[in-house]
Amino acid sequence: MFDTNALTLYRKDAETPWNTDEIKKNLMPADKYVRGNFKPTGMIRNMAVFINDEMIKIDGSIPKYFNNNNIENFDFRSFPIAIMLLSDELGVDLRNARVRRLDIAANFELENEVSDYFLGLYYLKYFQRDTSKRTTLRFYSNSGRRNLVFYDKIKEFATKNKKLIQEDTSFIDTFHNLVRYEFMMQSNPSKILKIPDLRVKDLFEAENCKKALKLWFDMYNKIHKKSLLEYPDLKGLKGFEVFMKRYLIYEFGRDKIEFLLKKGIDKGLLSSSDKSKKLKQFDNALNSDFGFKFDKNTIEFTHKVRIQYVEGLKQIFRMK
Repeated sequence: MFDTNALTLYRKDAETPWNTDEIKKNLMPADKYVRGNFKPTGMIRNMAVFINDEMIKIDGSIPKYFNNNNIENFDFRSFPIAIMLLSDELGVDLRNARVRRLDIAANFELENEVSDYFLGLYYLKYFQRDTSKRTTLRFYSNSGRRNLVFYDKIKEFATKNKKLIQEDTSFIDTFHNLVRYEFMMQSNPSKILKIPDLRVKDLFEAENCKKALKLWFDMYNKIHKKSLLEYPDLKGLKGFEVFMKRYLIYEFGRDKIEFLLKKGIDKGLLSSSDKSKKLKQFDNALNSDFGFKFDKNTIEFTHKVRIQYVEGLKQIFRMK
């Protein structure tokens, strides 16, 4: 389930030195490659390569390199095979390269259109929710280091991969409403995963794969799932107050509630302590089950994520 990787191998970390000029001869031109400020020397298939005498940088999707696509889910057990193949093509052993970026991703098919499920994925603490693209939902952290992205994989593939028409892509026709969920560690995955000095070879280890998979699963579970409004037994005034706080969040948005509490401080109506206590009450209400239930799309989405998590665990178990 590993996808995009950004790797850096320093000469001091390489088991054997490389010949820069010889490697450059084997690279394809990289005229159209664009990813931020990364300017590659050339390409090995879809993998962008920058090389000089002191370092080698590689950026790209490992599943696309290995399978020519990332529609088919990429088995954890295929990752070491793909890395060793890339090492052979490059002529440099990449197992000791430092991992600068790591994405964990999976596709799963849904019963309805992908965008129909986005309304249920409502709020993630410390992240901003972006729905500027109709077929994509993104949660991005304030630091920019972490992103959760959900998008219609079939439409994305059709847009970006027209050049692959000559390849056998008939397998795509078997899918209808395919969603992709990616957790992107766009910088310092070593710190996020709590694996000191993360190297490529560390991702060959079952326990580290399990840690990455669990993080992917836990981040989905941390997203607050918006519920449908009901009026069951609210268990007195306390239950009704919890219900109303959650209703207000759904009506105005949590960011608006926090903004109003901050305005109360500015006007001298509330103290910072009052604001923290009230905001905590709203957050507790958001996580309460009083008076709400999940719709069928949210239930289905969560079930499919859980199935994929179990499938990932099975792959990792077979690595041992």
